[in-house]
This record gives sequence, C-alpha cells and structure tokens, in this order.
Amino acid sequence: MKKPKLRELGEAIKAVIKGPYTTKFPFVAPSIYPEFRGKPVFVEENCILCGACEQICPVDAIDVRDIINDDGTATRIMHRNYNQCIWCSMCSQLCTVGDGNIFGDKAGIKITNEFDLSTLDKETAQEQIEGELVLCEKCGKPITSKKHLLWLAERLGTKAFQNQTLFLTKMKELGLTDEEYPYTTDEILREDLNKILCPSCRRAAMMKEDWGF
Repeated sequence: MKKPKLRELGEAIKAVIKGPYTTKFPFVAPSIYPEFRGKPVFVEENCILCGACEQICPVDAIDVRDIINDDGTATRIMHRNYNQCIWCSMCSQLCTVGDGNIFGDKAGIKITNEFDLSTLDKETAQEQIEGELVLCEKCGKPITSKKHLLWLAERLGTKAFQNQTLFLTKMKELGLTDEEYPYTTDEILREDLNKILCPSCRRAAMMKEDWGF
C-alpha cells in the first residue's frame, strides 16, 4: 500500500482539528440572504382572488376553485400545491395588486425566506384562502370574486359608474341597494341592464336594447 501524500495527510489532520467544512444544518439554522426566494404564501388581506397567479404559474401549482352552494351563495378558493411549486416567484412579481417587488407588502402573494419544507404529511404541503364569489344574476355563472370587483371600482373611481356590475357591487357593499326580486323568465329584459351580469349576459342585454337582437 502506497503512503498518502503529505498534502492529503495535512488536509486530513486539519479536518480532524477544525471539523468538517460543510454546514451544521439541520441542527443549526443556516444564515439566509434577505433576497433568497423561498416559500411563497398568500397574503389574505391583500389578495383579491382574481386568479391571475393561476394563469401565470408555469407548473400549475395554483388553481382556482369556484364552489356554488345550494343556498345560492358562492365561494372562490385559491389553492396552492407546494409539491408542484418551483419557487420561481412569478406569482408574486406579476400579482394584480402588487408593485413587482416580491419581498414587498403590497402583493397578494409574498415570497418568504422559508425553504425547509420536508414532510411526510401531504396536507401540510397545501395552502389555500377563500372569499365570496359573485354570480351573474341572469344566468348564475361565476363572474369573479367580490374583492376583485370592489378593487376595480376603487381603482376606477367615478369611471366605475359606467359599469353596472362594478357600480352595483360597490353599492351593495355600502348597503345602498334595494332588495332584489327573483327572475321568473330567461328572456332578456330592459331591466337586466341594471343587474350584476357576466360579460355574455351584459352583451346580450345591450344587443337586445340597442339593436333588438
């Protein structure tokens, strides 16, 4: 057996005295740079449940779930699966309410420095938030979340009066609308223009009123 080289022997002695070069994680928490892109989380007070993050996610880690209950109410759920997430931060950077700063406090999704997500429980690898979903008062199809419509009305200011869906949602939030009466016909009527409508029903009502189609 050949004798080890002096350099290799020196390195071995140095390793014994000074200890290993590797970090002591997970026994000692590592130092994380502030700009490290770790686990993304929903910020419920900022998120308007618009679904833009679902559209931009390259790995389909986020999905929007619209649930219509038997009592006529509806709920929108924003669900994230961390088993698919690649931590690219696109959901935060391109968030509708954000300013492009993934570490800021304006976006509906915040990028944290947390990275150790190892677990045997799949339920802990899920995250979701929910809010009220607005339905079309004519066809009953989902439009978007109530928070999304209120955010649009706030951003547009007085221009929101040009869209009855935005205007009525804002007035309902302020308690300034009368009790609605249920429709008994599928026919498009003039008064449908003063209802919360999806784009398809709004177009049908406008075409009926203006052109008689």
